[in-house]
Amino acid sequence: MINERDLKALLFQFQDLRILVIGDFYLDAYWYIDKTRSTLSLETPWHTNPVVEQRYSPGAAGTVTNNLKALGVGTVYTLGVIGEDGFGGTLQACLEEKGCRTDFMVSAPKWVTPTYLKPIHRGYEDVETEGSRFDIENQAPMDDSVEKSVLDALQTCISQVDGIIIGDQMPHQNLGVITNRVREELCDLAVIYPDKIFFADSRTRIGTYQNVIIKPNRFEAQRVLVPNWDGKSVDTESAKRCAVALAEQTQNMVFVTLGEEGILVYHNDQLTHIPGIPNADKTDPVGAGDSVSAGIVPTLCSLGSEAAVQAAYLGNLIASITVTKIGTTGTATPEEVLERYRSLNERI
Repeated sequence: MINERDLKALLFQFQDLRILVIGDFYLDAYWYIDKTRSTLSLETPWHTNPVVEQRYSPGAAGTVTNNLKALGVGTVYTLGVIGEDGFGGTLQACLEEKGCRTDFMVSAPKWVTPTYLKPIHRGYEDVETEGSRFDIENQAPMDDSVEKSVLDALQTCISQVDGIIIGDQMPHQNLGVITNRVREELCDLAVIYPDKIFFADSRTRIGTYQNVIIKPNRFEAQRVLVPNWDGKSVDTESAKRCAVALAEQTQNMVFVTLGEEGILVYHNDQLTHIPGIPNADKTDPVGAGDSVSAGIVPTLCSLGSEAAVQAAYLGNLIASITVTKIGTTGTATPEEVLERYRSLNERI
């Protein structure tokens, strides 16, 4: 697939890349609640939830930027919308702290900064349990003027980058940054700039993309082709058929992730299955798809579209690292990637 020398060279090339991530940036807010300090409220019949620690991190599209920077990608631009609220300022500060360029982020007074509030309840002897998540999201579409600001920023940034990752994560149509108009513009730009890598990830609208590379998981791919599908599993052969059909529809290469079974890539009428990497450690799949994206896109930007299989392999390799980082949305450094690569080859 790729030898160690070439892998080292590839990872080194990442520092020269410029990648734009556009889409729905969320703030992941972790509030640690010490239940041993809880008291009964004087005004209500409820016990209090004393927050003794707070931790914030970019989520959704921000998870991709976290992974890109951890891998050593030189310049990562972010293009999204934040509200003029406390969470918006915190999200922007977190992105900058990770080393991202926030020049193109759009601030809007009527926009709610999307936030996942995750309460972590602590008891005696440091026992911790994550409570039910609170989701803060927009309930109305963005104003036309804000949408225009997003499109203008996209036009300004596009010539400066080697690749574009689209994080279309808002589950509700036209309530996020990737509106129908923004999506259409991105698909048109992929034709205008054929030398740039355009890559889309979307949980509910992956089937609406044309001319760009897409990366659904097996369930998302199945739902594109069978909209009313309500099954519980998709076998590998079915996923292969989905990959071929989606490539015909999008007129570009397609990656379909298979969880523990690896990843499929269909390009130039060739379908390749990269098997999953066995993991003896406890795993957490949260954010695995974003780490796959962060491996695929820089590889394609560095080596070109003919390196589709190598890109899939590297994405798979990175995900095998990040899923072992429990309790956080993991990332992988070049050193960790090389160490994992060596450990796998020592078994052969």
